[in-house]
Amino acid sequence: MFGPLLVVLLQIQLHLVSALFTVEVLQPRYSAEHGSTVTMGCRFPVHNPFSLTNLSVLWQRKPSRGNEVKEVYKLSKGQEDLRQQHTDYQGRATVVRNKLKMGLSMLCINNVKIADAGIYVCLVHYEGADLKYIYLDVKAPYKKIHFQKRKEKAELSLTCQSQGYPLAEVSWQNEESTNLSGLAFTTHQITEDGLFNITSTLRVKPGNHGNYSCAFWNRELNENTSAHGAVLSLDFADKSTMEKNPLIVLLPICLLVVLVLTTFIFTKLRKKQFTNWYTQKGERRRRNQLSRKEDLDLQTKNLNAANPV
Repeated sequence: MFGPLLVVLLQIQLHLVSALFTVEVLQPRYSAEHGSTVTMGCRFPVHNPFSLTNLSVLWQRKPSRGNEVKEVYKLSKGQEDLRQQHTDYQGRATVVRNKLKMGLSMLCINNVKIADAGIYVCLVHYEGADLKYIYLDVKAPYKKIHFQKRKEKAELSLTCQSQGYPLAEVSWQNEESTNLSGLAFTTHQITEDGLFNITSTLRVKPGNHGNYSCAFWNRELNENTSAHGAVLSLDFADKSTMEKNPLIVLLPICLLVVLVLTTFIFTKLRKKQFTNWYTQKGERRRRNQLSRKEDLDLQTKNLNAANPV
């Protein structure tokens, strides 16, 4: 019943039926984020009692570029008909059924893709026929930037990588806010999901220590995301030199071992000294008690000798 030809015929005859049956969009333009769910809708007149079997709804998409029209969802005489549904929308697009009796054709698309952007046609046939156009924008902010450091010969390579849409501009600067973008090498590839995978690399020479940052500016969305990293003198250490001179690695380890052993021995000595002191103190106390007992016994003996019974 529906198809591109019917859409064209309805456009030609629109002036004949618009006075009797008119479809209106809830809003002409929608915006969705990549991977999210979007619901777009149009309104059509209904009267009590509502008859679902007399209702047919068709949603189609015309991309922003090109002429390929894709069937997104179709309801024919109250029955879902997905035989001509484009593979891009299989399992992702449906119409909210309980809204139809209210005169609302609400198209719900989950896991939104970049390729979903374009012009959507909402066509309704009930007591008449009419259609309207709705535009869908899809964006993908550069939310997460991967910042990496890598030693390459005498230089240090700083790399920032992120995915998003539309194509972003990458800028670099140091902690003194000096613009280093002209020294960076930036490339991009398009992923299977239609996202731009951008990689930007800045090479830092020895002695240029400090904090560095990269920023991804999405001009169309007016969004700016940045990442930061510190460059230290240790980052320029030559691994080959360290391998040739093992003392560079062994010396800190030896110092750490000596420190641990010294702490252990000192703790043992302190514990032994405390134990000896405590033992000697107990011995002196025992001796004092014994001496006092002997003195008492001697005095008792002398007293008995001086006063015989």
